[in-house]
Amino acid sequence: MSNQANESLALQAVGKRFGALALRLGKNWLNRVSPHCKLGLVFLALVLLIRLITLGFYPLIDPTESRYAEMARKMLETGVWVTPQIGYGVPFWGKPPLAVWLNAFSLGIFGINEFASRFSALLLCVATIWMVHRLTKARPEQPIGFTAPAILSGMVLFFVMAGSVAMDQCLTMGVTLALVSFWLALHTTKSYYGYLFFIGLSIGLMSKGPIAVILVGIPVGLWTLIRNEWGAVWRKLPWIKGSLLMLAISVPWYLVAEHRTPGFLEYFFIGEHWKRFTEKGWHGDLYGGGRAHPLGSIWIYWLVSALPWSPIFLSVVSLALWRKKACDLLACKDGWRLYCLLWMLSPLLFFTLAANAIWTYVMPGLPGCALLLAEWLREGRIGWFSNDKIVFGIGILFPGLFLGAVIAWQIWPLNFVRTQKPLVDQYLQLRKGDEDKLVYLWENPYSAQFYTRGKVAELANVEDFQTAMDNPKQNFFACPIRSWADLPEAIKKRLQPVGSHNGYLLLYRFSRTDGR
Repeated sequence: MSNQANESLALQAVGKRFGALALRLGKNWLNRVSPHCKLGLVFLALVLLIRLITLGFYPLIDPTESRYAEMARKMLETGVWVTPQIGYGVPFWGKPPLAVWLNAFSLGIFGINEFASRFSALLLCVATIWMVHRLTKARPEQPIGFTAPAILSGMVLFFVMAGSVAMDQCLTMGVTLALVSFWLALHTTKSYYGYLFFIGLSIGLMSKGPIAVILVGIPVGLWTLIRNEWGAVWRKLPWIKGSLLMLAISVPWYLVAEHRTPGFLEYFFIGEHWKRFTEKGWHGDLYGGGRAHPLGSIWIYWLVSALPWSPIFLSVVSLALWRKKACDLLACKDGWRLYCLLWMLSPLLFFTLAANAIWTYVMPGLPGCALLLAEWLREGRIGWFSNDKIVFGIGILFPGLFLGAVIAWQIWPLNFVRTQKPLVDQYLQLRKGDEDKLVYLWENPYSAQFYTRGKVAELANVEDFQTAMDNPKQNFFACPIRSWADLPEAIKKRLQPVGSHNGYLLLYRFSRTDGR
C-alpha cells in the first residue's frame, strides 16, 4: 500500500475519533441543559438564521439605509477613514464614524452588496442579545434563561434593525454594555466590569455622540437616587480612571475630525444635539429636513417597536393598577426590576419633549423592556403566557411574517420599495459599455450611487440638462415621473422612456442624427 493511501486511512481514523468525541460531548452537554434552554437555543438560532438569510434578499432602501451604505463604500474606495463622506469630498458631520467603519470592514470582506452592508448590524444585535443573556445568568434568583433574549430578538424594531444599515444598533450595543456592566460591577466581585461600563460609554460616543451618556445616565442616576446607593456606586466603579479611559478612547477622533474638517464640532454638538431636539422642523439639518412630530410621539413609537409584546406589557401594568398592586410589579430587594424599568424608560423620557424624533430612538431601551417582561413571566404574572412554548411562539411571529414577506417579494416583486436598484439594473443591461453614463435629474438617490459604485451624475436644472443632451457619453437619464411633463418639448423629443421604477423614468437619449 502506498504512503498516500496510508496517510488517507490515518486521516479518516483521526476524523472518526474526533467526530465521535464531538458527538459524545454534544450529547453530554444536551443532557445537562434544561428543556427551557434547549428550546431557547433553538428559538434564537431560528430567529438569527431567518435574519441572516434575508440580509441580501431585498435592496437597500432610500434614504437612510442606502446613505450609510454608500458612505461606507466611499470610505472603502477613497481610503478616507477619519470622517465619512456624504459625497466625494463632502464630509458627513451628522454622526461619529464607528458604525460606518464596521460597515466598511464588512464591505471589504464580503464585497459591495446588500448582505455585506447589513451584516455588521446583525453582529451588533447578536452582541446585544448575548449581553442581555449574560446579565440574566448573574441573577441570584431562579434564572430566566433565554426568555429575555427571546423576547428582545422577536420585537419588531429590534428584528428589523438587526438587518438594517443604520447607526442605532451600534448605540444600542454601547448603551447595553454600559448598563449591563454597571449592574454586574455592583453585584459581582469582578473589577473589570467597572471599566467595561466606561468602554460602553465610549462605544456610544463613537456611535452617536453624547446622547449615549444621557441614555445611560438616566437609569443609572435615577436608580442610584431612588435606592440611595451613592456609596456603593462610588466604591464599585472606577470613576476617575474609567472616565480617563473613556476620554482617551473617544476624544482623539473628535479633535482629529475638527482639524480635518473645521466646523464639525459646532455643527455636531450645537446643531445635531441641541437644535435638532429643541427646534420643531429644524431647518439647519445638512442632510435632510428635521423630522417634526407631535411631542410625545416617542411613546407611540414604543408601542409599535415593542410589538408583539407591548400590548402584553400594558395589560400587566393595567391589571396591576386596577387591583391597586402596581408597586408589586417592581417589588425586589436589590432594585433589579426598577433598574430594568428605568432602562426601558430612558429614551422615552428623554425624547418625550423632543421636537424631532423617529421610531429607532426607542431601540436602546428595548433590552430593559425584555428583561422586565422576562421577570414578570418567571413570576407568573402574565398567566398562560408564562409557558415557554407560548413565549417562543409569540416571539417568532414577526420574524416568520418577515420571512414570508421577503419570499413573497422575491416571487411577486412590487414597485413600492424606495430604491433605485431596479432602475440601475435595467440601465446596466441596456448600456453598450462604460461610456454610456447614467445621469439623474434634480437629485441623486443614495441607492443609485451605491449600485453604480459612485459612477452616476446629477443635473441641477434644465440648462444643465440641455447641455448634457449634447454630451455623447451621457445617453441614459433618470427623471422623476412628476417632472416629466414639465420638461421642454425639444428635450422630450430626443428622449425615449425605456422603464419606470419607484417614481422614476429611465430615459434613453437619441442623438440628433437618429431622425427624431
